[in-house]
Amino acid sequence: MQWSLNNLKDGKIWLRVGYTFLVLFVLCIFWDYLLYALCLLWLAQTICLLFAGQVLDVVSNYVKLALMSFYQYTEYLTYTTSEKPFPLDRLP
Repeated sequence: MQWSLNNLKDGKIWLRVGYTFLVLFVLCIFWDYLLYALCLLWLAQTICLLFAGQVLDVVSNYVKLALMSFYQYTEYLTYTTSEKPFPLDRLP
């Protein structure tokens, strides 16, 4: 790794820092609501499993999409990948 002050002039780096800050800010605001939504999805799936013997495919597909999106955000925020997540790029 070579240190350089030239990176401070790179607009792409500052744009990514801005995206990261925005995503973390929104996540901090809506974290409680996301946990409530997770609890409701768990409750709905548990009730369906107990009474119908199977989970709802629609809910399962939604949860898979949400988890893929969360994984993409995590990779982007930790600089594991340079591929932008959903609102900034394509839906998984």
